[in-house]
Amino acid sequence: MRRAPQVILAATAALVTLAACSSGGQQATRTAGTTSPSAAPETSAPAETPSATPSETPQPADAADEADDPGSGAPFGTEPQSSADWPGSSGDLLPVGVRVGAHDGYERVVFDLEGADTPGWRVEYVDSAITEGKGDEIDVDGDAVLQVVLTGFRYPESSETGKLARGAYAAKGAEAIDEVYVAGIFEGQNQAFIGLDEQVPFRVFHLANPARVVVDVQTGRG
Repeated sequence: MRRAPQVILAATAALVTLAACSSGGQQATRTAGTTSPSAAPETSAPAETPSATPSETPQPADAADEADDPGSGAPFGTEPQSSADWPGSSGDLLPVGVRVGAHDGYERVVFDLEGADTPGWRVEYVDSAITEGKGDEIDVDGDAVLQVVLTGFRYPESSETGKLARGAYAAKGAEAIDEVYVAGIFEGQNQAFIGLDEQVPFRVFHLANPARVVVDVQTGRG
């Protein structure tokens, strides 16, 4: 029984020690928290990205609907017509399309081009469709042949040949124009032929954005 106070004292001492250890552990935890980097602030959801603005570059319309260029001032006639800088120089153009359409008083052939340079051109009636370089004669529908030579072209890469305008194009919906034939690129020039029922007055001008050369042949309709 005399040992009881010692047991009680020992138990009390153990409890005090345990309490002290527990208090010290809690303080260490708080101290570590104050010295560690603060947590990243909560961020809100990103703002919605506005939709992209549509390109303002005009795209070619159907030749039958494409408006005339009021500033062209190109007169109709049967004599050869050329651009002011004919024959021009080499450039980065490629021929990528041909369209035919009918308007009141004329029918239109649009040669669609790809590239940043401005094409040169010479258009005239010829006795027959003879290709430059090889000198092959092309059988183009019609009794009259209007030759179109455009300049400012480059030779295409092998991966680009599939998009080039080349060969015969039917003139659907036209009466004076029977066929358009694109012979291809030779020494920076692109040669084409327009087959007509007869020689009629024509006019030629250039449109930009995108690059186009327009050949109108006069008709009696309208």
